[in-house]
Amino acid sequence: MNSAPQTYDLSLLDRSAAKWNASPALRAVYADIFAEMRGHLAPGSILEIGSGIGMAREYFPGVVTSDIVPTRFVDRGVSAYAVPPENWGSVIAIDMLHHLQEPLRFLESAAAALAPGGRIILAEPAGTRWGRVFYGWFHHEPCDPDQVQPPHRFAADASGGFANMGIGHALFGRQRQQILTGLQAHGLSLVSVRYRDFLAYPATGGFSRSALLPAAVLRGLLAVERLLPQVLMRFLALRMIIVLEKNKTT
Repeated sequence: MNSAPQTYDLSLLDRSAAKWNASPALRAVYADIFAEMRGHLAPGSILEIGSGIGMAREYFPGVVTSDIVPTRFVDRGVSAYAVPPENWGSVIAIDMLHHLQEPLRFLESAAAALAPGGRIILAEPAGTRWGRVFYGWFHHEPCDPDQVQPPHRFAADASGGFANMGIGHALFGRQRQQILTGLQAHGLSLVSVRYRDFLAYPATGGFSRSALLPAAVLRGLLAVERLLPQVLMRFLALRMIIVLEKNKTT
C-alpha cells in the first residue's frame, strides 16, 4: 500500500492559516520550535511531510512541503509511507507522527529516502504526565501512551481517522531501546530526544483559542523554560524534538 489515509479535515486549513497570520504569539512559539529543529539539519535538501498550511517555509529556506493530498499550501502530495527516494539531507515533520496508523513504517520509508548521514527531525506532542492532563482537558485528540504497543499498527476510529498524541513519548521515551533496536536494521540511530514547552505553548491559545500572553512575554518565558532540566521536563513537557540519523556509510 503506497497511500496513507487522510487523518485530518483539510477544510480546516484555511481557518488555521487565518489564525497563524493573526497571532504573533503563536508564531513566536513555533519560531522557537523551528529554530531548534533547524539546528539539527544535515547538509542537503529538506522535505517536510504533513506540512498542513506550509508554515515551515518561513523558517526552512528551500524546503519542499508536502501533504497526503496536494493543496494550495504545499508543493507536493506525498504519503508518509512512500517518501520520495531523492537522497534528502533531512526529512522533517511537525505534529505528523501521531496521526499515523503505522508510525514505524514512515520511519523506514524516510530512512530509505535519506542520503547517508541524513536526518529525520520530528516535533511531536509529549505524552508526559502533564501532557496527558493538559491534552485531555484542551485537545480533542487522545493522548494515551499506554495504547502504543507492539506491533505499533493502529486501527482507524469510527470516522476513518486516527490520532494518539502519546505516540512520540511512547516510542522514543518509554520504549526507546526496543524501537531503536528495530530501526538499526534500517540504518537509523538516535541523535537526541529533547522535551520542551511547559507553559509557553498553552499561553499561545494554539490554533483554536485566543493568546493569553503577548509574543514578547512568551519569548522570555521560552528562554526560562530552556533552563529547566530534562529530568523535570520529562514529567512537565508538552512537546518533544526527536532527531534520528541515517548511517553515513551504507
